[in-house]
Parts: sequence; C-alpha cells; structure tokens
Amino acid sequence: MQDQYTVRAVDVGYGHVKWTDGRDGDEIRADSFPSQSPIAHEGDFRSEILQRRDTVIVPVNGRKYEVGRHVRLALSGNHETEVLDENFPLSDAYAARLYGALNYMLPTLPSRKIDFLVLGLPLTTFHQHSTNLSKRYVGRHVINARGDAVEIERCTVYPQPLGSYAAYLQSPLPHHTSAPMALVVDPGYNTVDWFVCEGMVANANQSKAVERGMSGVLRAIAKAIIKETKTTANESEVVRLVDQAMAQGTPFRLHGKPVDITSFLQAGDSILEQAAQSVRNSVGSGASIDIILVSGGGAALYAPWLKRKFPDHEVVVLPESALANVRGFHLIGDRLAESVVRSAPRKTTNEATHV
Repeated sequence: MQDQYTVRAVDVGYGHVKWTDGRDGDEIRADSFPSQSPIAHEGDFRSEILQRRDTVIVPVNGRKYEVGRHVRLALSGNHETEVLDENFPLSDAYAARLYGALNYMLPTLPSRKIDFLVLGLPLTTFHQHSTNLSKRYVGRHVINARGDAVEIERCTVYPQPLGSYAAYLQSPLPHHTSAPMALVVDPGYNTVDWFVCEGMVANANQSKAVERGMSGVLRAIAKAIIKETKTTANESEVVRLVDQAMAQGTPFRLHGKPVDITSFLQAGDSILEQAAQSVRNSVGSGASIDIILVSGGGAALYAPWLKRKFPDHEVVVLPESALANVRGFHLIGDRLAESVVRSAPRKTTNEATHV
C-alpha cells in the first residue's frame, strides 16, 4: 500500500502558499499562508508577555527570509504583496516559501523524509519550468535557521487546474457514471488558468491562461476604496488589507474603522468579465463540456461571470476552493505511490508531467 510512503503536496502561488500535511481518515489536511518572504531582520520584540509571530526563518543561498502565517507583521507599509515574475518558480523567494510549508509539516514528518512531493505551476510557466523545478527539489534541504533538514525522494510537477479536477473526481459525481469532460477554471493571484480534461487526459489546445487574476481585481478594489475614503494609505497597504479580509472572511477595517467592502467589489468587474470572456473565446460554446469547475481563492467572484458566458452549463465552485488544487495534488501523489508499490522498486527520480 502507498501508506509505506510519505506523500505531501505544495502549491506556491503568487498570493498564497498552500500545503498538505497528511490525512485524518479520508480527509486530507491542508492549510495556507500568505505568499510573501521578506528578508529576515535580527531580533524581534519578544518577551515574557509578547508572543513570537507565527513565522519561521529560512536560509536560501546565504540569505535569510521570514515566511509563515503572520508574515504580514514582518512587512513594511510599502511592501508589495506579490512577485509577478515568470521566473518566480526558480527564484530564491519561491524556495523560501516552499521551505516555509515544509516547516509546517515537520511535526508529521518524524523521519524527516518525503517520498513523493507534488508541486503545481500555472499554465503560463508550466512548460518552461516544470522539469527544472522537479529536479531542484529532489535531495536534502535545510529548511530553517535551526538546521532542520528534509530529504525529498521524488518531486513531480503538475498544472494547477489539474489538481482541482483530481479533487473533484474524489467526490460523488452526480449525473455522471464516468469521469466527465470538465472545464476547470482556476483564478490565481496573477493568472486565470483553465484546463479541459476528461479522466485526467488533457485537451492541450483548450488549456490556457490569461493575466486577469485576483491581483488585478484587488488593485481595482483598492483604488476605489482610496478614492472614496480619501485614505492616506498607499495602494499596496490597501491591497494587502483587502486580500487578508477576503481570504480570511473577516471584516475589512481601515485605520481601525470598519468599511463595507461589498460596495467596492464592482470595481473589479471589468477584470472578471475579461477573464471569463477569454475562457469563452478559448473553448467556444463548450458543447462537449459536461461541467465547469471553479477553484482558487477567487472562485466565488469569478463563477458568476463564467455562468454568464456559459449559461447552458452547470458551474460548480469546489468546496474550500482555495485548497482544492493542493488536495488534488496530494491525491495524485497517492496514485504515484500506489503505482510504485505495484510495479517497481523504490528509487530516486526526477519527474515532471507534461501535457
């Protein structure tokens, strides 16, 4: 059984880092933290009264970065929320965030080893970076300033929307006796990716991406808030606060005062409409598509616009949509482990799956 192997999945996005941490029965444990990695500074305000923020210091190529759930407390007011760079997957900033996720896994890795690590990439960078990314993370990695290390035996890389489809296939499939032909739309922080597949077989000609992700929506909303409230806060600060409120489902507050964010959401409508139209232009009417699945942290915002472009289709927002793809990657890792158990002896490999 694949239980003799340790499987983990990480999706280092431009907005959030998501990871899996094993299982509780049939449920795959998953969590996330903001995708930010400022340079770490020596010392913080710790005492018997003040608690240390929930972050970790990670070393990458001679520099130390701070990453984790409370990383916003390490940021300056002008710090940009995202690193929108096509070479980000091979950067030190990416490594720092991945190491941050590995630190959160440590309590459930008593042997300090992962047999199958599954990573995700946007379609815009998948073909360019998947092979090098999978090779980079096989081996031993020192993941924090204490010197803790994790050994990664195998690393595979998949397109982000495929993880969401894998998660969907694990759920009961109403109206379908076999895997449906699905259009999976995954609004990320930088890009909106879409993927047409049936039974894990992809249609590459209809699987694309466009740079109309949540960063554009958040910036449009932030600009509207700044204009209306006359706040002295800069755009980056407001973007970060809006993102935090939307991701955590908490009230939006500016300078300590509650602001009804719902009245500003329409500022992002043009970005949402352009993204949905790009999907429509790519797949046409979608006559052969059985269902449209929407994942990602922005799924609830994008789904109504997709329904307008595809009025004849069922549009489904996946449960816990922000974590759907990383849970799907974990399921793929389980299948890889099962395959190795059935057919081959254990060995270290570098793998990247191409579509």
